[in-house]
Amino acid sequence: MKIGIVIGTRPEVMKNYAIVKALREANLDFVVLHTNQHQDPLLREVVFAKMGYIPDFIYPYPYSIGAAIDWVCKIIRTQKIDLILVNGDTAASIVGAVAAVYSDVGLAHVEAGLRAYDNRMYEERNRIMVDSAAHYLFTYTQHHAEYLKKIPDLRGRIFNVGNTTIDLIHDFSAELVKPRTDAYAYITLHRKEFTDSRTRMVDVFTTLNTLADEFDAMIFPMHPRTRAAMKNYGLSFDLLSRITVIDPVEPFASLSYEKFASLIITDSGCIQEEAYIFGVPCVTVRNNTERPETIKAGANVLAGFSPVVIRDKICSQKILGQRLFPPVYGDRGVGNRVVQTLRQHFISWRNY
Repeated sequence: MKIGIVIGTRPEVMKNYAIVKALREANLDFVVLHTNQHQDPLLREVVFAKMGYIPDFIYPYPYSIGAAIDWVCKIIRTQKIDLILVNGDTAASIVGAVAAVYSDVGLAHVEAGLRAYDNRMYEERNRIMVDSAAHYLFTYTQHHAEYLKKIPDLRGRIFNVGNTTIDLIHDFSAELVKPRTDAYAYITLHRKEFTDSRTRMVDVFTTLNTLADEFDAMIFPMHPRTRAAMKNYGLSFDLLSRITVIDPVEPFASLSYEKFASLIITDSGCIQEEAYIFGVPCVTVRNNTERPETIKAGANVLAGFSPVVIRDKICSQKILGQRLFPPVYGDRGVGNRVVQTLRQHFISWRNY
C-alpha cells in the first residue's frame, strides 16, 4: 500500500505530524503532496522543518482548486498511489478527495464528522463532501463517530482514533514554554464571518478593549486577514488601545501562549480543541461550533457577536481557571492508530 498525504495549509502540516511519524515507524511507503494553498515559502518551510518532514511534491503553478486536482490525479498515476489521506476541512481536503474519487484509489479522512450545521461555511461544505467520498473516516471524538453512524449513505468505515494534536503536544512539550509571568487572555480572531462585517469588528473590539482590567494583559496576535479588514474599513487601532496587538506568531509560540493563558478568546476551530486539551477555559466568538464536546464539558462557551453576551461570557469563563476536562480527544498514539487501521483493513478502493 502506498499512501499520498495531500496538504495545503500550515495547520495541516502540524495535524499530520503524528501520521507521518507513524508511517515512518511502520516503514510504509508514502509521499506528501503540497497544493501550495498557503504560498509563503518561508513560513511553509519553517513549519515543515519543525515537524521533521518535507513535501515530496509542491504544486508548481499559480494555485487554483481545479488545476490542483488535475495535478494530484497525475501524481496518483505516476507514483502508483493506492490511497489518499486528507485531514480536516480545507480546500486541500477537497482537492485530495476529488482526485482520489476520479483516480479510483482509496480515500481516508482524518477529522471526520465535524459539523457546525452552518452551510454558509466553506469548511462545512468541505467536511460533508469529503466524509461522503471517504472509505475510512477517522474521528477525533466519539460524538463525531456517533453522528456519522446516523448518515445512511456513507460508504466509509468509521474509526474513533482521537485527535492528532494530542500526539503533537506530547512530542513537542519541551517547546511549550511560559511566554509571560502575568495572568493574560489570549485572543485570536480571523474568520470570514467576523472580518466580513465592519459592525461586528467594531462591536467585538470595543467590548474586548473595555475588559482589559479583567486581566494583567490581553495578547492579540492579529491575523493578516483581520489587519487587512481593519484597513479596508478604515478602523483605527485606538479601538484596541488597551490590548497588546502583536504580529502573528509561529505555531509553537501560539501553543505556548494558549497553554499558559488564563482565558482564550477565539473564533478558530482548532484553538477551541487546543484550549480544551490544555485545560484553559475558552470563549468562542461565533454563533456556532463544530466542537460541541467542549461546550458540553463547560470548557468553552459560544458568545456570538453581542457585546453584552461577550462581556458576560468572558467574565464567567475567567472564573473557571485552568483545570482538567474529560479526555474526549483520546490518548497518545493517534497517528499509530490511523496507520495500523489502514494496514489492517485496506486492500483496494473496492475492498476496504
